[in-house]
Amino acid sequence: MKKIIGTLLILLLIGVTPSWTQDISRVGTSAAQFLKLGVGARAAALGEAAVTFSGDIVGLYWNPAGIASIDRTSVAVSRNEMYADLSYNFIGFVQPLGAIGSIGLSAIYLDSGEIEITDLTNPDGTGSYFSWESYCVGLSYSRFVTDRLRLGATIKYVREGTVAYHQKAHTVAIDIGSLLDTGVLGLKLGMCLSNFGGQMQLGGAGLEVTDYDRYTNSSGNIDNNAYLKTEKYPLPLIFRMGVSTQLVGTEGQLMNSDKSTMTIAVDAYDPNDALLRSNLGIEYQWNNILSLRAGYRGLSVEKDAYESYNTASYTFGGGIRYDFTFAHVQFDYAFSDFKILGTGHLFTIALGF
Repeated sequence: MKKIIGTLLILLLIGVTPSWTQDISRVGTSAAQFLKLGVGARAAALGEAAVTFSGDIVGLYWNPAGIASIDRTSVAVSRNEMYADLSYNFIGFVQPLGAIGSIGLSAIYLDSGEIEITDLTNPDGTGSYFSWESYCVGLSYSRFVTDRLRLGATIKYVREGTVAYHQKAHTVAIDIGSLLDTGVLGLKLGMCLSNFGGQMQLGGAGLEVTDYDRYTNSSGNIDNNAYLKTEKYPLPLIFRMGVSTQLVGTEGQLMNSDKSTMTIAVDAYDPNDALLRSNLGIEYQWNNILSLRAGYRGLSVEKDAYESYNTASYTFGGGIRYDFTFAHVQFDYAFSDFKILGTGHLFTIALGF
């Protein structure tokens, strides 16, 4: 009973943390917003409470320390069909290197699809279209520092812009993460600082203005070429801290079982351009074959300033895994509710061999 109470108290403290935060909203103060969109159907179905993931290739995004537990060559592909015809894709590769750790490669890509151009004269559309493309590629490394503590880091190149109008912004950033198996109450603690790096500023030939008359109050014409000025914006710096524990399983706090596993996870999520919030997820696995998951994003948030733009809500999903002699294959699905924006469907296929 003491173990159960201790576990619940820790989860509760993290869950109510956002209610202690200030009312200041920092929305719209950072670039590369696609970096805040989560990857992996398992993580999405758990309400994005994923910083304590271990042995999962999508840890390349959530916490690079988690890939140290991957014991075979692994690859995963994920696709997120989102609202407003947006598509968000992830591909990851991890190669274990034995005692010296694991390395990984990852890429995420956001495609807006075709967007019709409007202006003051044609507010309903000009008949011309453009698309906005954003992508990030990263190289990760992780290893066990002790038998319980894993550390990991990712260096990545971030770029976004529009090809049609010859505008782009790019920079370099790093992620740093840790994952600790406490050995107490079966708890795992994870932390990750993501997107620590340079600033983004749009540039390119598309910002050039030709035949610009600098001296409009003077007689005559002196036409010059000029460039529209753009501002620098930081990346969405994100700090995640999470805890997870088995309620049922080989380390179960409620019941021991060799075939059934039930895990609960809570993350606190603090970006530099939004208010602090937390996510909750619960997962049931049967015989390491079938998984059922549910979660909620934006848990215990009571601030009116946050609720005015928050579209987080409930999530659910599941997965199935099959182990062959030489490899294993896993398929996961997640459904996310984005309130007024609509819904999203995320699919992930992972292969280990």
